[in-house]
Order: sequence, then C-alpha cells, then structure tokens
Amino acid sequence: MMRMSRTISLAALISLLAACGANENILKSGKETPAPPSADAPAISTMDRDLEEMRTADFAFVYVLRRKDGGVIDRADKDVVRLHTANVNRRVLSDGDKALLIGSNYAIPPGDMAALNDRFAIEDHSTSPAPDVNSNQAAPSPVGTRTVNKKWSANNSRANK
Repeated sequence: MMRMSRTISLAALISLLAACGANENILKSGKETPAPPSADAPAISTMDRDLEEMRTADFAFVYVLRRKDGGVIDRADKDVVRLHTANVNRRVLSDGDKALLIGSNYAIPPGDMAALNDRFAIEDHSTSPAPDVNSNQAAPSPVGTRTVNKKWSANNSRANK
C-alpha cells in the first residue's frame, strides 16, 4: 500500500510539472522589435532635453554650469556645487557629464553665485529676471504664494498679545 501511494504521488508530481510549462506565446511577446525612430523627427540632444525639462518644471531660475577648462564635472566639482546651492530644487548632470543644470524657485545668494563663478562658466537660462543684488527689495516669492507686507510695530508684536 505504501509503495502504491508513492507511485501515485510520483505520477501526480510528474504530471503537474509537465503541465506547468512556460507558455511560448507569452515568452515571445516581450521580444518584439521596437519601431526605429522616425526620420522626420529631429534628434534632440540630452542637454536640450534636460534644459527643456527644467523649463517644463517651471523653475524661476535655471543655470547651466560648465567647468572653465571644458572637462567632465568630477566629485570635487559636485561637492562645491552642493555646498553653494543647498536650497535649489534640482541638479542634473548632462552633456556627457560636462554640464550641470540647476533649477530653483529661489535665487542663489550673491556670495554663493560668486563662488560658483570663480570655478565654473555659468549660463543663465532663467525665465524671470535675476534680482538686483544691490537693492533692498525682497527676492521673488515662490510661485503660488503671495507676499504680505506688514509693518512690524509694538502693536502687532507677539509680546503684547
């Protein structure tokens, strides 16, 4: 009886394994050759595409940084950029790692911009005019918010409430 039970179990196992083979149609469906790109569509460089993505993201300030010697941006360059652009929204390497695109809704402080300018050639692709660093005007506020100007006085201080 035990031997008969083993034989039946073995036969059931072999039948199950034989029935659970791969479906050839499904396996072949992922190997279709993609259509070649249309000859009518112009090829867009990665630099142009990345710059367009920065514009699509509606950043008020867009900069392209390149090494002054035209070389590839290395680890030390990235560290300098990270140090002086702590409040930007996006940094993207492009053009074969020879360009670093920066997108931000906030202006880079003048001291940080001067430090970047010492090391990199900077192209400004900002949609809004750069603020006058010598004025007493506030930097532009982020999109979707409004600036409320209230004079600070003893009447509206928290200490008197």
